[in-house]
Amino acid sequence: MKKFICLLTIVIAVATAGVDAATLAHWQFEEGSAGSTPTGFQDNQYQDSSGNGNHLSAWWDGANPTYTADTPYATVPQTGATNNLALDFSSGNKDICTFGAQTGAKSIETKMFNTWTVEATFKLNSLGWQTLVGKDGRRGDLGGAVGPEAPFWLKLLDFNKHLEVLVIDDNDNFHTAASLAPIVAGQWYSVAARFDGVAVDLWLKGPGDTEYVFQNCTDFFGNNTGASLGGFSGANVMNGGSWSVGRGAWDGNAVDFMDGMIDEVRISDVALAPSEFIAVPEPATMMMLGLGGLALLRKKQAN
Repeated sequence: MKKFICLLTIVIAVATAGVDAATLAHWQFEEGSAGSTPTGFQDNQYQDSSGNGNHLSAWWDGANPTYTADTPYATVPQTGATNNLALDFSSGNKDICTFGAQTGAKSIETKMFNTWTVEATFKLNSLGWQTLVGKDGRRGDLGGAVGPEAPFWLKLLDFNKHLEVLVIDDNDNFHTAASLAPIVAGQWYSVAARFDGVAVDLWLKGPGDTEYVFQNCTDFFGNNTGASLGGFSGANVMNGGSWSVGRGAWDGNAVDFMDGMIDEVRISDVALAPSEFIAVPEPATMMMLGLGGLALLRKKQAN
């Protein structure tokens, strides 16, 4: 049954390509200059380009990462935006969060998610417990089963070097899906984790991949009445906690700091189709490339 549900959610994802997605936050990290490290804190240094005001800041002055020209691509495939910079978290215990993010309906700190996609592009220097994107809080915040797990994370696991997505549902149950193979240090990857109202799945585009490859999924049938990250029942799993980039949370404490680079972090309130993920050229671009290739072929044949 679980395999059927996972297959169904992939079919639905492909069939709904082109849906008008709602981007709640998109952090491109293009504000600085290569080699510079910001000196402020709680100042919205790292801008949300979605227009929703969900900016990121360092909690204290020494927590700011460094801007780097080491990027995964010169142009963001899905959006066509110039990509000059990424963030380097290599110098130890650096992290940025949605401190003072937008309030009200646009805030991703208290947003009620029925469906969602969380994306990031990353390169790790070393392999150990490391969180790319996380949400502060812990299991049991709603008064259910108490546990140290955070409400959400995209995390590298130390014991097998696989990447994992974890989410807590409205009944304080946790669900995970992990990559098929270990992550390799020194290589750029793009990851997308999604919830479509039925299952959480994980997609990864690694070195040499031309598109995202489905990894694993976990369904929500049979053990809860609502979705993760908020949900249909109206419970707010997130409890107003901050989103973080570059570290995670465990039992309410900041842990699992990143040793590496991260770029193009995006959170949407729909389950994006794989063709809409950030490191995939949007369809119009693919069509133009195809037409260009066809024109070159015809020119060669004519000669």
